[in-house]
Amino acid sequence: MARNSPLSLTLWATDVGALADFLSAVTGAEVVARHPGYAELNHQGCDIEIHADETFRGHPWYEALAREGVARGIGAELTFRVDDVLQRFRAAQRLGAQVIAAPYEFEGRLECQLMGPDGYVLGLWQPWNSATSA
Repeated sequence: MARNSPLSLTLWATDVGALADFLSAVTGAEVVARHPGYAELNHQGCDIEIHADETFRGHPWYEALAREGVARGIGAELTFRVDDVLQRFRAAQRLGAQVIAAPYEFEGRLECQLMGPDGYVLGLWQPWNSATSA
């Protein structure tokens, strides 16, 4: 991947395709490349790589992930600005996401939190003014 954005993310996954499809459907990220054990997405200029666990056995958590089977996303929340929180929230539910917080208004934003594949917690948000928004 040619990293061009000021921030890029690398996520480890048990099922690369499932996580790529989930992120695309829920955040609107564009799938740029997809190969066995690898996917590349872009969300509003942020590059996201997804790697299968076995692609880098030198990863410091490789043995623990293989042995323990713990969620790869534990301890992080990935927050995405989206076009329509309510629509994206419903898409996530259809794909089996665990709802952490249903859409709510907070300080000029509509936001929600969901847990997707491999324990990745996603925060979705959009600017919101309850007086002018539907």
